[in-house]
Amino acid sequence: MRERRPPKPRRLGDGIALVVLGAVACGPSLTTVHEGTIRFEHCYRLDLEPNETKPERLGCWQLWMGSYTYGQPRDRIDHARRRLRALANGDATRPELRIAGERQPEERQFYLVVPGPTSVHAPPPPIATVQQAAEGAKAPPSDKLPAAGCAGSCRDAWSACCTPDAGAACEGCRKDYTACMRGCFD
Repeated sequence: MRERRPPKPRRLGDGIALVVLGAVACGPSLTTVHEGTIRFEHCYRLDLEPNETKPERLGCWQLWMGSYTYGQPRDRIDHARRRLRALANGDATRPELRIAGERQPEERQFYLVVPGPTSVHAPPPPIATVQQAAEGAKAPPSDKLPAAGCAGSCRDAWSACCTPDAGAACEGCRKDYTACMRGCFD
């Protein structure tokens, strides 16, 4: 008869490795996410085509919502829901693709304002680089800096005091200029 051996004790690392492996294995595969992205772009292209009929666009979005949303970002799913709702309510208008550049750079989204990363290991660009003002909200005047008038008089006093031939006398001008600027903001 065979001799029974006691079971080997399990290590904590084995359990953690199994949990991590299980978590990774349960997510969407790259193929699934890629297929969903391709299908989304196809439906979006159909929306932009002037000769596509409303039933074709509606059918494309219905198929995408029914079969290709797994692993897709929330904004795409929300866009597809809005398009389905619009097409089902009889709205035959297509989304507008604005690439003409009528908007000022300050009004554009981050992908037009912030340069793209130059390395695969670089962090992604920030999401909110420009804060858009709400409709009807009055924007603060950007051409007038705080204490601009006072700062201008301090600058003029500096220019009069510290001339190119003043030499060491500019040190006294620096103290006066610093005191003047502090006074502007008090």
